[in-house]
Amino acid sequence: MFFQSWEYFIYFLKKEDEHSLHSPFYYNCYQELKRYLKTNKAGISSLEKRREFFLEQNTKIVSKDLGAGSRWESGSGRTVSTIMKRVTTPLKFSLVYQFLCKQTPAYAVLDLGTSLGINTAYLSNSVKGKLYSFEGDPAQMELAKKHLDSHFNVQLVSGNLDETLREVVQGLPRIDFVLMDANHRYAPTIAYFDLISPKLHGSSIVVLADIHWSGEMKRAWNHLKRSPRVTCSMDFFDCGVLFFRPDHVRSHLVMAI
Repeated sequence: MFFQSWEYFIYFLKKEDEHSLHSPFYYNCYQELKRYLKTNKAGISSLEKRREFFLEQNTKIVSKDLGAGSRWESGSGRTVSTIMKRVTTPLKFSLVYQFLCKQTPAYAVLDLGTSLGINTAYLSNSVKGKLYSFEGDPAQMELAKKHLDSHFNVQLVSGNLDETLREVVQGLPRIDFVLMDANHRYAPTIAYFDLISPKLHGSSIVVLADIHWSGEMKRAWNHLKRSPRVTCSMDFFDCGVLFFRPDHVRSHLVMAI
């Protein structure tokens, strides 16, 4: 936990507000995001009820973690409630992801890391085409599937992301929005981005979750934000946002949220 605490201290010292944004596009985007969070702070009622349902479930499931594991506990057996509390994104960032997805064409959207499907469901409400959601843990996928079956624009993809992502990406002409919240290690994160990158365009947005989760994730974030195609990055501590707009001056921002 010391690493995250130290990282937050550095973030707190560096974070800025809208007055640091010189580009009208990013200024407006940031202001609209803050308004969106304020207006929708209660979330979507049906999805928050699902979140509460999972929080009450003390059933233990045997997880198959293909990534860096949990920073909270070791072993494969965890309760559904524990996963909901410690692994799944809080409401605020579910809304951040939903808002950012809305800023893209949102016809081809990738969700790398379904978990219990709360973020997936929030993204589904922004998607105009198809949302492909990937999960390597069969137990979590089964729980997510029970409530995501009603989201007809969601295609769930089970299995090791190292094997499943390529086939989906190859079948898409363009990719509009990506939420990367899967394997929290440096090499796989970079490999996933490199696979997706050729399909990105000027209006695409990529979000990398947990950029200060570990030294490896911080390293991955620093690598990706320096990618030649990235023209702006925003560090919100819990996640980092990458923009690819070719007509904008390159900038890297640490923003309060």
